[in-house]
Amino acid sequence: MKIYNVGLIGRGKMSKAFQKEIKKTNKYSIIKIISKRDIVNKKQQIKKFFENDKCDLIIITSPLSSHFKYLSLAIKNKKNIIVEKPLVENLIELKKIYSLSRNFKKKIMIHHNDVLNFEKFKILMNDYKKLNKIEMIYGKKEIINSYKKPFFDWLPHPLALMVKYFGYPKKFNIIKFSKKKYLNIILEDLKIEFLFQNLKIFIIFSNFLKKRTKKIFVFKDTKREIYDGYKKKNLRTIKILLEKFYNINKINEISLFYKTYKLLFKIDDRIKKFK
Repeated sequence: MKIYNVGLIGRGKMSKAFQKEIKKTNKYSIIKIISKRDIVNKKQQIKKFFENDKCDLIIITSPLSSHFKYLSLAIKNKKNIIVEKPLVENLIELKKIYSLSRNFKKKIMIHHNDVLNFEKFKILMNDYKKLNKIEMIYGKKEIINSYKKPFFDWLPHPLALMVKYFGYPKKFNIIKFSKKKYLNIILEDLKIEFLFQNLKIFIIFSNFLKKRTKKIFVFKDTKREIYDGYKKKNLRTIKILLEKFYNINKINEISLFYKTYKLLFKIDDRIKKFK
């Protein structure tokens, strides 16, 4: 049985979540954990980390600002890759990473929580033609955050779902966007309408709700179905991700989700101009 030797980047919440799940399986073994602080203080350490022949999987859970650099190094050193979303910070980085990965022979997966849940629990698998409207409501009350753009961190969840299942929208409209600062926290309220041929999808995000919310309302004629992303069975997406990564022969999710991130950056540009 193959065992993936893992080099893990980051020591925060998501890194600990990966460590916890890896300890439960005999298919993965963490051989090195490195943080941004380690890399800053020891310039040669990052080079040795990526060139280590014993390491065949790099898991990137470090801050978004570091993703492009680490993805580039992992690809150039021919490592398998798992990376937290968002993938990269801007369209220039996206195009460069996409170009680097086009002929890449190893596996690349992005931790898109809801895509994994929808695949696992077979949500929205049939009757697309009967759908007329979908509402995706995301967010939570945040007492502390360090995001400059909270919506940018949240939108990959619903956008990845939307593009995977329904394709790229004909057009989209920013219906509402507001932003304010409370103490050191940036609070945002956003509503976007996406138009397809016979379907409208609304994505609603707020990080000052009363409680955390990840709900999708699917309208089929007069019927309504609800997917609740915070149900207990949906919280173990790292376990699902590791299982899928192990069992699939070849996958490049940078190619699969290229349009998702292209759309994210278009939304970001539109929001900058929104009044």
